[in-house]
Amino acid sequence: MSLRRALAATCLLTSLVIPLAGSAQPLTFAEAYDRLAKSCGSDIDKLCSKVSLGGGAVKTCLDRNQARLSVGCKAASAEVFQSLAKRANAQAAAVKVCERDLGQYCSGVQPHDGYRLQCLLTASKVVSSSCKQAIVDAGWN
Repeated sequence: MSLRRALAATCLLTSLVIPLAGSAQPLTFAEAYDRLAKSCGSDIDKLCSKVSLGGGAVKTCLDRNQARLSVGCKAASAEVFQSLAKRANAQAAAVKVCERDLGQYCSGVQPHDGYRLQCLLTASKVVSSSCKQAIVDAGWN
C-alpha cells in the first residue's frame, strides 16, 4: 500500500471522531492530507503498511498505535481527524440548515450533480445567513 493512497483513504473516510472545538475553519481534505503526509508519513509506513485501505483503517491503526507514534504525528493526527470530522458534520448538517432556502429558491432544481448547491450559490444574495454559513462550514464555497 502506498503512503499516498493510505493517506487519501484516511482523509476521505474519516467520520468517526470528535469535532474540533474552537477551530474557525476545518481543514480541507487537501490540507489534511498534506499535514498527515508531513507529520505521520514515516509512522504510517512503519506501523500501518499492512492495513487495507477503506473504512477508516489507517485512522484505526494510528489510534491503536498511539503509544508508538512520534510526538508530531500524535498532535497532527488528532488535529486532522478532529477537523475532518467537523467538516463531515458540517456537510451533513448543511442540507437541513438550507432546507427552507432550497424549497423557497430552488424548488424546481433536480437534487443531484450539485445543481441544488449551484442554485443556492447563485441565489446567495437572498439565501439566509445560516444557510450561507452552513455552505462555508461544509467547504462548498
